[in-house]
Amino acid sequence: MTTSPDLSAAQLSLRLAVSSLEKDVAQLGWDRSPSLFAFVYTKSVFPQLASEMDPVQADQLREALSENPLHLTAVLQDHLPPADLMETLGHLVFGEDVAGVAVAMERFLVSPQADAEAPTDPKEREKFLLAHPSRQDVRIVAGATRDGNTWCASRARAEDSDEMVAQGENIVPELLEVLKAMLVSDEELAQLASEPGSAAVSQAD
Repeated sequence: MTTSPDLSAAQLSLRLAVSSLEKDVAQLGWDRSPSLFAFVYTKSVFPQLASEMDPVQADQLREALSENPLHLTAVLQDHLPPADLMETLGHLVFGEDVAGVAVAMERFLVSPQADAEAPTDPKEREKFLLAHPSRQDVRIVAGATRDGNTWCASRARAEDSDEMVAQGENIVPELLEVLKAMLVSDEELAQLASEPGSAAVSQAD
């Protein structure tokens, strides 16, 4: 991934974290359920991480942390149902111990012509689009931090290579807005926790 000298440490940290997470998820293969991750500052979990690494890996992580104190580590939170993903995410919140969140999910794209020709009935439409020759399967990893930074990485199944991953700030704008809304203050978290039927209160495992 190329970086710009104009990036802030926070922006660089998120971009590197999303890029690294996308590669890790890619190693697991395709046809997987969406996954939710929490980003935590590596400095807060470094002792635990280092104890689980070999000395060379620990030294590499220590060096990365010394170069950027805002270095982020992704922590898997849960695998989510593909249906109603946005609604599910809308019921989850994280307090200030979590610096950001990310979602890895698979979607398919079709040509504008196929989209226009698809039936209006939801079930028939999905069946039509899934079988269309223009269909392209993609995996998207989207991340946001509580300072407002966002970054996404997108990989096509037909071009399943690290060199072919597309990246950008706003690939899935609606999802990014949902992710940003999940990051609340500790005060808001305490208030939500006291309200019956409120959003699920989460913290990084």
